[in-house]
Amino acid sequence: GSFEQKPGCPDDTLGALSPDEIERLCRGECHHPSDVRRPITRIEVVRIRPGGRGADPAIEDPWLVFRCPGDGSGCEVVFDDPGFATDGRDALYYARAIEEARPTVDADPLGCRRDATGACRSLDPCFARPADDDCLAPSEHRAWSSPIFVDFAVDS
Repeated sequence: GSFEQKPGCPDDTLGALSPDEIERLCRGECHHPSDVRRPITRIEVVRIRPGGRGADPAIEDPWLVFRCPGDGSGCEVVFDDPGFATDGRDALYYARAIEEARPTVDADPLGCRRDATGACRSLDPCFARPADDDCLAPSEHRAWSSPIFVDFAVDS
């Protein structure tokens, strides 16, 4: 996962900018990573198969989901596509690592208030809140892999 942030700004920033400038530019918070990584809770794999047939979806999102320990030790997965050989077509895959949810500025800009069933019953939009409200809501930050292209080779 990504590095947990330390509060404030590192010494090199404090030496390069005045306190007023740091407050104006970033409200006193700078890129200041610690050595602690945020936990990854799961890895999702998206499968895309060009040339879908009928009701067969071309994009499966997610196609596979792997649960991770979520204890900060990292997460490693290996997968295969048992249907690839029988499908007879190219495929590409993306993997994304999902971090544990954490409060994030403007993650829910409409401020949906949900009932017990999960239905949105009222709104509390960020733009209507007081200026000192950071509009925090839980968000699962993610990192995406580059595409993994697998071409189906036809024997000639």
